[in-house]
Amino acid sequence: MCKSSDEYEWESLDEKLFHSIVGYSDIKKLVTRCIKSKESVHLLLAGPPASSKTIFLLEMAKELKDSEYIDGSNTSGVGMIDYLFSNPKTKFLLIDEIDKLQKNFQTVLYNVMETGLLIETKAKSKKGFRKQKMNLKIFATSNDLTKLNLPLRSRFITIELPEYTWEQFLKITNNILCEKYELDEDIATKIAQVVWYNIGSKDIRDSLQIAKLTGVIDDVEEIAHTLVKYKPS
Repeated sequence: MCKSSDEYEWESLDEKLFHSIVGYSDIKKLVTRCIKSKESVHLLLAGPPASSKTIFLLEMAKELKDSEYIDGSNTSGVGMIDYLFSNPKTKFLLIDEIDKLQKNFQTVLYNVMETGLLIETKAKSKKGFRKQKMNLKIFATSNDLTKLNLPLRSRFITIELPEYTWEQFLKITNNILCEKYELDEDIATKIAQVVWYNIGSKDIRDSLQIAKLTGVIDDVEEIAHTLVKYKPS
């Protein structure tokens, strides 16, 4: 069962939430302050794909009550807005790759961050005009800050994370795969190795995809070989 942030002791909230993430103790504490703040604070984690941005959001989605995780690259802005209107008690909106959202939906997010009002106007729609008061904090990631509306970007506290080292990538992969998919450490380590060295990726999400397809160490290289062979150019 998800736990409310109020159920955690302040001193240990950051480690309980983000125990899968290696290092970044100062950023963990900053994110925790944003979660606990009584004010509407919004945080944007920027940087290359090979960093812990997405993992921060996934851990929050798993642990925080009244939170919703959205993948900006696979979710329509319409779907996101409809969800918020249907779930007005949402406290934490977690948007991975917010830069992938269309500009008009970025504007809707800016308005709710600025005024606390979720407003949508459709010229040719039976729903027409919708407005709703929300007490919402937005935590988001972005690979490319230039694709964000400047007003939206200005509403965020922005932190830029560096790329993983191999040692960090290995430890994070082991932490997540052993806990989330109950894989043993040998399989998790093998997955980390083929993603880093064979596939040439530093993205934890590639490790997660392979973990979904195997529970046997002998299958890992075969899956990686197929992914490399037919990798888009």
